[in-house]
Amino acid sequence: MAAKRVCPRCAQDWVHQYRFKADGTRFLLCTECDSLWWPNHSVEVAQAHFLDDVVAARLGVAGNPWCDLVWADVIEPVPDLSPQSARTTTAPDRAGNSGESR
Repeated sequence: MAAKRVCPRCAQDWVHQYRFKADGTRFLLCTECDSLWWPNHSVEVAQAHFLDDVVAARLGVAGNPWCDLVWADVIEPVPDLSPQSARTTTAPDRAGNSGESR
């Protein structure tokens, strides 16, 4: 599991993995200051883009892309598939078996 990174631009939040819903293109995002980094770029202030600018360019709109949209229309967090997050508990079946190994 990769170590969490504090945003180098605002130092207020972690940098999270997101993707565009339309095509699955991944990027890193600070949800506090809306700074965006492409996966092949280093997470530095000089390499940061603003989410609004990237979304506007991808949608082909000028200015604020969020007039008729919200984040959930365009982007989504990439699911964490690490072994720790994959742990789930299961409800017991009718016989009382939980399905977990002991």
